[in-house]
Amino acid sequence: MALKPGSEQPDLSLPDDYQHDHPDEHPEQWGWHGEFGRWTRVAGWFVAIILVLMATSTHYNEQGTLFLGISAALLVIALIRDRQTRKNAWRSK
Repeated sequence: MALKPGSEQPDLSLPDDYQHDHPDEHPEQWGWHGEFGRWTRVAGWFVAIILVLMATSTHYNEQGTLFLGISAALLVIALIRDRQTRKNAWRSK
């Protein structure tokens, strides 16, 4: 027999054994503050260059070149957007 929607509240609590071992954890307490470091951005540019270099190799058809180019372009767009948001972050406060 199916329950009517809204007839029971869902149990969203954590299991007791998990709560015992992990009481009220917050990411800020162990060092995560919601941003990647400088080396992540450097690695992003490195990967974008590698993708472009991979596109210069021989492919059976142009499908591989297309997807490598799209991946590199999306990565470069994300890196530029990240740079702009970090540069203008002080203005939004």
